[in-house]
Amino acid sequence: MTARFAIVGSGPAGCYLADALARAMRGAAIDVFERLDEPFGLVRFGVAPDHEATRAISRVLRRPFDKGTARLHLGVEVGRDISLASLRRDYDAVALATGAPVDRRLGVPGEELAEPSGRFIRWINGHPEAAPPPRLAGARRAVVIGAGNVALDAVRLLAKHREIGCLNPLALERIDLLIRGGPEDVRFTPSELVEIGELTAAWPYLDAIGEASGEAAVILKEFAARPPGRGIPIRFHFRTQATAFLGAGRLEAVGTDRGVLPAHLAVTCIGYEKTPVDGVPPTGPEIEPGLYAVGWAARGPTGTIPTNRTEARTLAERMVAGLKR
Repeated sequence: MTARFAIVGSGPAGCYLADALARAMRGAAIDVFERLDEPFGLVRFGVAPDHEATRAISRVLRRPFDKGTARLHLGVEVGRDISLASLRRDYDAVALATGAPVDRRLGVPGEELAEPSGRFIRWINGHPEAAPPPRLAGARRAVVIGAGNVALDAVRLLAKHREIGCLNPLALERIDLLIRGGPEDVRFTPSELVEIGELTAAWPYLDAIGEASGEAAVILKEFAARPPGRGIPIRFHFRTQATAFLGAGRLEAVGTDRGVLPAHLAVTCIGYEKTPVDGVPPTGPEIEPGLYAVGWAARGPTGTIPTNRTEARTLAERMVAGLKR
């Protein structure tokens, strides 16, 4: 009898799992359900559009569907079009690969005036459910909040706004990056920081950072030693927290524990959260017998895209072994 597997979500974790299951059990029936009309999740809608090499991973993700070892069902939302209970009844095992689709909130006054990073990048990438930020035209000052690569993505895209069609209405003169910790606490990867230093339309601006260590700190020290550049200054504010977003109907400034920064656009980049699937909170890798989770749905929003490939192989073996219990 042919084994049947269902995967909810067609992002990197779901596609890698489909491929791993096909390799682990030849001839298995594998169905991947995606609520949007386009597949590949984070790679399609969450990766910065100027990171073309990362976005090209979609060629790898489509392999199980091109080879016919798995079937992709677009525009099918579990909990709306089909229940999780019915999937569990009709398939031998089900895996949730729904990621962490909700932006984490700062919880400070006026936060509705800011753009959370997930929604902001999805909008830039043409996600069908992401609305544009209000009143972009003529915005001169932007504030980005965060200490990870997503914050650097937002900074870099804003600095390149003249090259990105939907950001053309901006007229940025300055970008402020607020980082809660010190230079030693940042989660920036060296390659992402180097990209900031290579911008032609903007330049990093920060004070001397003292004795901080680590690969990122070495690059930050080099930034601090540079003379003023051309274009938009990107001001790094370490040990600075946003305390409020200020404005009457539209953003006018960001309050911090060190003072107030004028701002016409603010992007918060403080992480993401998982959500239940048809009432079932995804945990993992095994939620209960026959029901699994993979990728961010299992471990939370950590790790890189290649991490999903390794975890998918491990989970595929576990799911196949689970059929024999």
